[in-house]
Amino acid sequence: MSDHTTTSSAVEADLMQLVALHRLLDFAISQSLEGNTDDRILEGVVILTRMIGRKVRCVTSKILDGESSGCD
Repeated sequence: MSDHTTTSSAVEADLMQLVALHRLLDFAISQSLEGNTDDRILEGVVILTRMIGRKVRCVTSKILDGESSGCD
């Protein structure tokens, strides 16, 4: 017996945004680890971390509570 979960296009778009944010965070952290300790890069890491956290909570809420829970 297989359990197929369907996701709406809105949730798929949120997941794609989450992947893109994660890639940006990965790039910013790699720049920092290479010795580029510019304050803008570190600020970017903090901002991206917060954005990813919000997006994860949003997607989780949409999946668990249904599509009615809207967030941006």
